[in-house]
Amino acid sequence: MLKTGYEEAIRIGRDKLAGLDPKIICERTASKYENGQYTVRWTGQWRALMEGNAAEQIVWLHYLTADGAKKPTGKLIAYREIPGAAFYEPVFMKRASRPIVKRFGNNPAGLLKAGEPFGGTPAEYGDCAVAIPVLPYVPVTYIVWRGDGELPAEASVLFDESAKGWLCAEDLAVLASLGAYALVKFQ
Repeated sequence: MLKTGYEEAIRIGRDKLAGLDPKIICERTASKYENGQYTVRWTGQWRALMEGNAAEQIVWLHYLTADGAKKPTGKLIAYREIPGAAFYEPVFMKRASRPIVKRFGNNPAGLLKAGEPFGGTPAEYGDCAVAIPVLPYVPVTYIVWRGDGELPAEASVLFDESAKGWLCAEDLAVLASLGAYALVKFQ
């Protein structure tokens, strides 16, 4: 049977995870390990590794097994500042920035309210911004500017500089997209 790319990535991630000390992983990533199962804090809620869809599981596995990861620095960077991001930037814009501007471009304050259930905190950017700890040490800041008749509404998505040590450009695009979708779905 031919495995999909997702299945193969999950298998490789699980194999790597199995060779690591759960106690060290949990201390480094603010995750939990009980009864042979990891749980991660994802958009403000604890989720078992097995409960995630394929894209989530891959990001979570890469987060749990990250080398060179550090705590957030407080310095924000644009996606394009992440090594390898140029290839994924069009997809990143389509899946992370555009949903935010579509949903909150005419109601910037709604972005902050949508971020509350996910542990979001206000950030001082644009007309409204919220920083979401999508993963415990990988916060994502979503920013929206209201259109004014002459200029259309805009949105930006920024990462803490430390994100480069946690995840690759492709994973960060997925992470920001899934965070954006969670915000957009908030009612």
